Amino acid sequence: MGAVVYVEGRAPTLSDLMNLIGGALHLLPVLSHELCAAGTTAAWLPARDFEVGRHVVETVVPGEGRSDVLDAARQLWAERLTRGSAWELRLLRPSSGDGWGLSYRVHHSRQDGVAIGQTLQTLFAPAGPGPVPRPAADAGTGSRTGRALRAVGTAVALYAGYRRFPPTGLGTPWELSGRRQVSTAAASLPRLRTVAHTVGGTVNDVHLAALAGAVRAWLLEAGRTPGPLAVAVPLSVRLPEESTTWGNRCFLRRVWLPCQESDPRRRLVRTVAAGAGLKSARVRRTAQDLLHRAPDRLVRFALHRMLDPRYAPVIASYVPCGEDEEAVPPTLTDVLPMTLLPPGHPFNVCLTTYGSTAQIAMISDASVPGADRLPELWRRETAALCGGPVS
Repeated sequence: MGAVVYVEGRAPTLSDLMNLIGGALHLLPVLSHELCAAGTTAAWLPARDFEVGRHVVETVVPGEGRSDVLDAARQLWAERLTRGSAWELRLLRPSSGDGWGLSYRVHHSRQDGVAIGQTLQTLFAPAGPGPVPRPAADAGTGSRTGRALRAVGTAVALYAGYRRFPPTGLGTPWELSGRRQVSTAAASLPRLRTVAHTVGGTVNDVHLAALAGAVRAWLLEAGRTPGPLAVAVPLSVRLPEESTTWGNRCFLRRVWLPCQESDPRRRLVRTVAAGAGLKSARVRRTAQDLLHRAPDRLVRFALHRMLDPRYAPVIASYVPCGEDEEAVPPTLTDVLPMTLLPPGHPFNVCLTTYGSTAQIAMISDASVPGADRLPELWRRETAALCGGPVS
């Protein structure tokens, strides 16, 4: 997990970046701590032999400008994080000219998308650092008995759903290579908000509807029949009072995207209806109760099933990052959110929003024919939904 950012102007030195991180460790203790087993629970403890220089590194990119830097970042993300490394912040400095990039990669057990966005904002927001991230606390509401009963009820319902593997919408699985590739696309955030408002939805609803249209077009090009697509959508179990927590605080729920629907507007309306159940505070509290109150074996079973491609072959994440235009440095022109690609998944996608831009990054297996075209198809679908030119 992580993100790539591109910034205009003169690149900092590696020493500058190391000093920035070293000076921010008191604000971001997650960088210098590790998650350790403590009896039957887990605890964040200071990492042994921690050194900033092991995590903050540099790559000199042949060439200059945005295109060369982002191409280098895509190639970097085609490879996995070095085994044993909890996180890495890599300066991507062109060999000539201005403009530079940063690649932040972190193990998903340490941070989810929300925490990654908070980390970047704390480090680079022009208004200064945000609230200090802290270890997540058990912030559930209600009596212990009531929460336990909700957890058991949710667990039973999830278990029943996880035992069945209905057709997931992509047809016959591909023989995957394990080699990854990254492709991207962008759209106007204000226009997506306008469209979302007309149907009582969110920017993420518009994104998912566009994704459904993109997958539909891609399947038709491949000679496959589009059907409802099972997508795993990460659900943050952070409550408003714990918005600054760090670690992985997400839960996956399956949503069926209407790829069989040919009309973009009807597809959007049906997508909003499909995802309505994910937006309530009650659903989030119930998911949190499940993680805290259900038996460990059942929680492990559920988490493994969530990442099983037979449950949902695609994970579609959304990580907002500085949607207030005044909170985004004017020199920052690109934020590429990078999601994970577990074994068996043909592709996964992540949307981020910053300033006036909505941008997606798709990580796909290199053996899936035409998967690298999906972001461009997504861009065309957003244009169709917004009433703009499609070409």
